[in-house]
Amino acid sequence: MTYEDLVEKIETIVENYKAEPIDGWITGHGPIPCKLMFLGEAPGKTEVKEQKAFVGVAGKTLEKYLNSIGLNRENIRISNACYFRPIKINKGKNGKETISNRTPKASEIELFRDLLDREISLVNPSLIVTLGNIPLQRLTTFKRIGSCHGILYFNEDLGRYIFPMYHPSALIYNRREGFLKIYEEDWQKLKEALTKTKAWP
Repeated sequence: MTYEDLVEKIETIVENYKAEPIDGWITGHGPIPCKLMFLGEAPGKTEVKEQKAFVGVAGKTLEKYLNSIGLNRENIRISNACYFRPIKINKGKNGKETISNRTPKASEIELFRDLLDREISLVNPSLIVTLGNIPLQRLTTFKRIGSCHGILYFNEDLGRYIFPMYHPSALIYNRREGFLKIYEEDWQKLKEALTKTKAWP
């Protein structure tokens, strides 16, 4: 399967999906092949608008920490476990509708299981960094990022190393004392993992 075939199949799934409200879709961004791949949850409003993964506030945080260990986002591949933007539509007391992001359902992740595996195969990374619980659960048997962040694992089925990290947006929501230190230490551990897995771009 070529990358063009992959995009076409994603588009077909999105166009035929009617089970839950969604708003737009994107594919992964970055070079193919690529030794280092980051995997997020799903695109948000800004990502769909700009057709590029991780370009909102979380994207700026990600870029800052990539730069801190000598990486450039143009040299890495970034994709998502779910290619479309899952949304919820809320109605206010005045009848006005507002749209917000929601976590993709397990069934929505499954919709793209084969296609994400194909994308990973095309990218052929030495190391995949999962950002948050959704991609973690998709590529490992772990359920929560708190129990395994910052530790290098090998996925036998994929034949690739996995490095679980907190999602960059966790810095916005988690003001707990010491969390920033844990997050920054994980980036230094990632730098070591890059050398170990020969995934330095």
